[in-house]
Amino acid sequence: MVNSEIGRNSGNDQPTVVRTTSSTVLFFVIAALCVVGVGSIAVGDFTLRGLAVAGIPIAVVTIVYVLYRFPRVELAHNELALINPLQSVRIPWNLVDGFDTHFGLGVRTHEKVFSSWPLAGRGKKMEKDEHGVRRLRDNPNPAVDTVLDRYSGLGDEELSNPCGERTITTRWNLGIIAALVAAAVWAAIGFAALPG
Repeated sequence: MVNSEIGRNSGNDQPTVVRTTSSTVLFFVIAALCVVGVGSIAVGDFTLRGLAVAGIPIAVVTIVYVLYRFPRVELAHNELALINPLQSVRIPWNLVDGFDTHFGLGVRTHEKVFSSWPLAGRGKKMEKDEHGVRRLRDNPNPAVDTVLDRYSGLGDEELSNPCGERTITTRWNLGIIAALVAAAVWAAIGFAALPG
């Protein structure tokens, strides 16, 4: 079963953050292993070559962060934000026409369907029924359900958009992209520095 991690902030201006719990667990396990790797490299070979080789576990933890920990869905007062690894999309609630949940959370608007990287769709799982026969059944994703529940509970104030001031905005996550490129370059130098 896919669990969801939902961070609720105390202030009304702070968004609710939704991502899958498995992504958080995966990130922290890999990060711990990479910290041990960097530590052992620093203790075993504290030279320029060791520094270069340390780029390999740092690249691994960076990639896992970018693909699994950084992506999220933010449910703010007036908008829904899909924070994906390379791009972020902010969609005002009043411009949401509906959701597609077959392969993952997709937000339908008049422009197009925007996909959410971190929230997988409703999968299938094998379960025994009341007669002990195993059958394939829907496996709901609580994180997706959180988004759908939030949308169904919107009030007039959240759906209002006077004079069409709020629009759909898309921006590149330049900091994340730069960190990914830097980690990849450092890892390439590290692989080149490994003893042949």
